[in-house]
Amino acid sequence: MTDDPRTAPDCYAHPRYYEIAFAFRDIAAEVDVMQALMQRHAGRPLQRVLDLACGPAPHLAELARRGHSYTGLDASAEMLAHARAKAEAAGASAQFVQAAMADFELPAPVDFAFTALGSLYVASTAQLRSHFAAVARALAPGGLYLLDWCVQFEPQQLFKPDGERWQMQEGGITVDAQVEMVPTQPAEQLFEERLTLQVSDGAARHTLHSRATKRALYPQEFLQLLASQGVFDFAGWWNAWDLEQPIAAAAQPLFRPIALLRRR
Repeated sequence: MTDDPRTAPDCYAHPRYYEIAFAFRDIAAEVDVMQALMQRHAGRPLQRVLDLACGPAPHLAELARRGHSYTGLDASAEMLAHARAKAEAAGASAQFVQAAMADFELPAPVDFAFTALGSLYVASTAQLRSHFAAVARALAPGGLYLLDWCVQFEPQQLFKPDGERWQMQEGGITVDAQVEMVPTQPAEQLFEERLTLQVSDGAARHTLHSRATKRALYPQEFLQLLASQGVFDFAGWWNAWDLEQPIAAAAQPLFRPIALLRRR
């Protein structure tokens, strides 16, 4: 396959390789945190869960095992097909919606929504406001919205000159991944997320690229946006998926900070 990012296959068209690249997470521990937040801020487990920009749906099986129904939303048909196959294999209660994050509708409300790994794919302030309005419509009153790595507390960490590189291996497949965040329109707080996957799958070698324009979201404007829209209450933010590390007391640099909102 070509190495030219303009013509190389899209990472999101190859869900299995993408899934391996991001398999470094402890999914069971993340669901533990979700359930702890449900108990702390809703007083009970919340049954219906929406995974925004779900990709290959890594949380699906664990959520289903714990009795949650699952809805996955993504713009990629290939990712959703992969996720559906996973749900069928697990015998999980799941439904899927192909839509953009900036504006979507669900057939029925959910109790808990989350966006993982900074996958807040909005490309303007208008789309950002539209996204939060769409999530508010999707949540039942009292529902919760968890954002993982979506608020940029430390722009200097986000815009590292060489980005981030790592390697993952699974089932005889090796994936070397690189993510770069490149500012494109600073006045609009826009940057380009560039993902490259170098895949060794047996004798086959593949180079996959994806590029997406995203809007940076900083802490104080995040709070001001919520206040201006008037549909969410801010519940808190923590470092590294650790509820014992509120942001105000967290060590620097931060890693995968999470923020929680509650639907009024």
